[in-house]
Amino acid sequence: MTIDAALTTAMETIPDCIAAGYVDMETGMLLGMSATGTEDGAALETLAVAVANLFQGRGVQAFETLLASAGLQDPENPGFGEISVFSNDRLHIFMRTRAYPEHVVCYICRDSANIGLTLTKSHLSLGSVAAAV
Repeated sequence: MTIDAALTTAMETIPDCIAAGYVDMETGMLLGMSATGTEDGAALETLAVAVANLFQGRGVQAFETLLASAGLQDPENPGFGEISVFSNDRLHIFMRTRAYPEHVVCYICRDSANIGLTLTKSHLSLGSVAAAV
């Protein structure tokens, strides 16, 4: 299965998901994507560049250091594995893959999505999306 096909399949199971992308943080490249509309695809292109800064930016690194010094961060698995961002009308979910820690799967959902179900379905899809790489 191709990465685009795996993302499309994931989108079909995630409530109110309108776009999905697979980003390499080292290059900032969007390696695969699926979207219901052209503007959603364009949003993924823009997000691809920002994802590395989201996970590896100075503010996030300082927060991770603070958690580690307080004993709240697993030293075997440094860094955030998942970040969810709510905007005015969208829910953005960013998840690192275990197999490729420098890769992030991005899902964009409408704000009407049930957050618990959306996060659960996103987690369940991560393995099959990473396996398509």
